[in-house]
Order: sequence, then C-alpha cells, then structure tokens
Amino acid sequence: MSLQRKLGLWAVLAIVMGDMIGSGIFFTPGELAAVATSEWQVYFFWALCGFISLCGALTLAELSALIPKAGVSYHALTEAYGPFAGFMQAWMMVLVSGPGAIAGVAILFGELANQVFGSGSSGMQLTWAAAAIVFFALINMRGAEWGGRTQIVLTSLKIIGLVALIAGGLLLAAPAAETTEAADSLARDEGFIGFLRFVGLGVAIVLFTYDGWIDASNIAGEVKNPNRNFPIAMSIGVILITLIYLLVNYTFLRVVPLEVMRENPTLVAPAVAEAAFGPIGGSALSLLMWISIFGALGGLIMTLPRLFYAAASEYVGLSSGTRLSPFFRTVAFLSPARNVPSGAILFAAGVSIAALFFFGSFSRIVTFFVVPFQFMNILMVSSIFKLRPMKSEPGTFRLPGYPVVPAIFIVVMTLFMIAALIYNPMDSLIGIALTLAGAPVYRVLAARRKDQPVE
Repeated sequence: MSLQRKLGLWAVLAIVMGDMIGSGIFFTPGELAAVATSEWQVYFFWALCGFISLCGALTLAELSALIPKAGVSYHALTEAYGPFAGFMQAWMMVLVSGPGAIAGVAILFGELANQVFGSGSSGMQLTWAAAAIVFFALINMRGAEWGGRTQIVLTSLKIIGLVALIAGGLLLAAPAAETTEAADSLARDEGFIGFLRFVGLGVAIVLFTYDGWIDASNIAGEVKNPNRNFPIAMSIGVILITLIYLLVNYTFLRVVPLEVMRENPTLVAPAVAEAAFGPIGGSALSLLMWISIFGALGGLIMTLPRLFYAAASEYVGLSSGTRLSPFFRTVAFLSPARNVPSGAILFAAGVSIAALFFFGSFSRIVTFFVVPFQFMNILMVSSIFKLRPMKSEPGTFRLPGYPVVPAIFIVVMTLFMIAALIYNPMDSLIGIALTLAGAPVYRVLAARRKDQPVE
C-alpha cells in the first residue's frame, strides 16, 4: 500500500500559490516603508525577492522531477548527503519548524477571527486557531483529492479578493496628492557596505512574504506526471505571485504615499480598501485576510504531514523493538481506505495545537525555527549539484541557468540566516538546540542499521 497519484496541475498550482499568499502582503508594504525612501526601491525589493524565490522554486522543481516521492526535501538530503542529513531535516520539521509554522499561521487566523466576530479574548483566539487546525486535519483525512480541491477553492478566493482590491484601488480610489520624495538612501549611504546593508534590510522584510513554495514538494508522491506538473506549477506560481505583489504595491502607493506609509505602517491596506469601497471596505479586507490565512493554514496541514510520513516510513523497521517504535509506526500509518498518511496528519495537528497553547504568540513561535529551517533549505537546494549528475535522465526537467540559479538562492539565504542569528541570538540558539537534540536519536537508529556505520 502506498500513496496514489491523484493531484493534477491545478491542484499543485493552487497549493504553491495558496501557501505563499498569507497575511504578509497586507502588512509588509508598510514595514518596507521604514527602509525604502523612494517608490522605485519598493518595486526593486519585491521583484528581487520574487526572483530569489523563483531561483529556489525552479531548483526544487528539478529535485521533485528527479525524486517524485512524498517529502522530496528529505529524500534529496538523504541521497545527496547521507541518512544523517535527511533525518535531521525531518526531525527539525516534525518537532520544531513544522508544528511552529502551522501554529504560527493558525494564531494569526485566530486573531483575525476575533476581529471578524468582534471578540477580544485571547482564549477565543487560541480556540479559533485550534478549531481551524482540526478542520483541515479532518478535510485531509478524507483523501488527497479533498485537500487539493479545498486549496483550489481557497486560493481562487484569495486571488479574486486581491484582484478586487487592486481594481478598486486603481479605478475607484482617488490618487494621493504628489509629495516630494526624500533623497534615496542609496545616495546617502557611501560605499559597497552601505549598499549591502540597505539591500539586506529590504530583503529581510519582504522575503518572508514569499515563503510557502517549498511545502508543495512534500506532495510529490501524489502528483500526476510530476516531471511536467511540478516545473509548470512552481514557475508559474512564483511568477504570478510576484506580479500580484507588484500590482498590490503599485495600488497601495497610488493611494497612500510612502511618507504616510512610514507613519502608519499597519493601516496601509485598510486605508486603500476604505478609499476604494467606503466603510464596507475595511470589513471586506478583514474577510480577505481571514481567507488568505485560512488557505495558507490548509496548505501547510496538507503538505507537511507528507514529509513526516516519508521520514517515519524509512525508520519503522530500524526502530522495531525500541521505545521509539510506537512513534514511528504511528506517524508512518497510511489509511487503507483513503490512502492518506492519517497518522502523520493527526500527529501534525496534535503537536501544532500543543505548540499553539504553549507559546501563545506568533513572534515567539517564528523566531525559534528561522535559522535551522533556512539552513536545511540551503542544504536542500545545494543537493542539486550532487543529484543532477547521479539521477538525471533524458526527458527529465532541467532548470534553466544551472548552476547560477541555485547558487543565487544559496548565497542570499546564507546571508539572511547569518543576519537572523546575529539579531536574534537567544531564540535562534533555542531552535538550533531543539534541532540538534535529534542527533542522539539518530545514533540509536543508525547503530541498528547493519549495513551502514554510525555517522
């Protein structure tokens, strides 16, 4: 019994775009105004981050074509760098960043649910968040088709809402009065170091808004014709998201000048919505944000358990007879009726809800896993240099611009990871420590692998 290939191109495209569109596009433009001093810089940062994400997505598309299995990143690291690398990536995703990502998005959903329904209770916020996790877990327990169709519907609603916001801002809202822009920060900062600092600050603010495309690779074992559908979905998805984000920023800047954004960074999107649609615009925007976060949460709960399942399946036999055996057998359980990794889905939901109530805030959740998560992403993208010569066959998708394209992603994300470690040392070190706690667990399992020495 194994996973079945039931997901077509539209489902994969919906998952890629749906996971990328969350709450960031509504808040990041205002945050970027603290760095950018002219409008061209805004477009520069959004286009640059879209390009960086495209470099990573195209690399992952080739990896998904080379290894069309559930949890591509796990298999790529295992085959390129050995089982220890794959195990540590899975350990991090299962116990650190995976539940953290789900809980982080869920808590934002709970906060917006409170606003939509007029409740200010923190208890209700956590209740809404937990209920959303349970809802999507039940949806995905019914089968991959149910999860895919749900993502198609929710992603379509997100895009329709964003297009409506763009159209309203361009056609119905009055343009802001022209103002004199401040001198470009590039002109004020002297030397190459000043330029790098400026670019680094902008990228750090914007890049998080593009996150999500990596998660789509976890469903590779259930995608029809992955050699065709993954490259198309990855490339078109990231390009469309980049264009939508650029249009949203153009709309925002047309209605709210950069100086005003800087003074009221959290009120930019509501100001545009109300200028376009009147008093109802604010309520409509809250609903759109609610749907966006809801869809992103659904994408995570659909994709991450596939990675958990892939990793656990590899260690069921090795853990037999140890105290770890029930854990691996549970996470690797595949429903015979629906052919879905129901054990991994329930485990992901349970651990995420526990993290939700333990941490209780978005900022605390996110800072714990940024550094280990990005390190594993860098390692995963770098695996293309070893796997392409080993596994590529005639007709397999090959990313254009190799080896420059993956190198761009690796260099930028390495600098981003170093910056996160410098500016958030304590939280980052906690996340690293939780990840490294998997090393002794691996040693126990590797000692039982007769044909491989302990690494």
